[in-house]
Amino acid sequence: MFEWNKDDAIVIPLTYAFFCVAAIIWRFSFKNAKPVLKTLPLKILAVTVLLAEIAKQIYYNCFEDFTLYILPLHFCSLFFVIMPLSQLCGKKVGAIFKPATFVYSFFVLVLILVNPHTLIGNSPSDLFGSFHNTHTFIYHMSVVAYFIFSAVLGDYDPKPKHCINVVCGIAIYTSYAVPCAYLLNTNYVNILYSQFAPLEKLRLACGQFVYNATLFLLSAAAGCLVCLAACLFKKAVQKSNKNGFRPA
Repeated sequence: MFEWNKDDAIVIPLTYAFFCVAAIIWRFSFKNAKPVLKTLPLKILAVTVLLAEIAKQIYYNCFEDFTLYILPLHFCSLFFVIMPLSQLCGKKVGAIFKPATFVYSFFVLVLILVNPHTLIGNSPSDLFGSFHNTHTFIYHMSVVAYFIFSAVLGDYDPKPKHCINVVCGIAIYTSYAVPCAYLLNTNYVNILYSQFAPLEKLRLACGQFVYNATLFLLSAAAGCLVCLAACLFKKAVQKSNKNGFRPA
């Protein structure tokens, strides 16, 4: 955990800061614009992750040795589906998928900070050195940008009931990712074994079922916690505005 090299320490904070500044500028530049223009960055990011995943599958099928690890069975592979569904398929569909997309993208933002190498490898050190590094960085940072823009632009309106959406998304992912990991003998999202020592000790001591059940419960609990925290933050902002607080 928190194993950063020199390039990580430069590239990741600067990238996050750029997204924050860009989102704030966009918010105030288009605060009176139509919703479709206000949320344009989110739509662009949704298209970006979709095209990035398509490019990845084409590249590894045509130009590199294809491995089972390339299959879109990772947790982050959800984003090339749920981001377009959240932003490009109308209000009703968007309302279903925005809670999960918001929460899961926050997971990615935090996990990159905690242990960047597990998600983006050494891509900050060699961004344009290979297709793999370029794709990895663009894809995951687009997900991070989605969370930041969504939060700053107020695109997602959190409600406690959205915990259901978040947990259902994790359950659906688990329903196909876990069987595939075992059938293909490929460690998608640490399903077969964990790189985190305490969880690996649990797996060795209690077995695969308890280990996988624990992963699901921890993910579901974390998702609900983020969702409820967003609700509390929303209430705090509304209360501040009601009491006459105005940002400087």
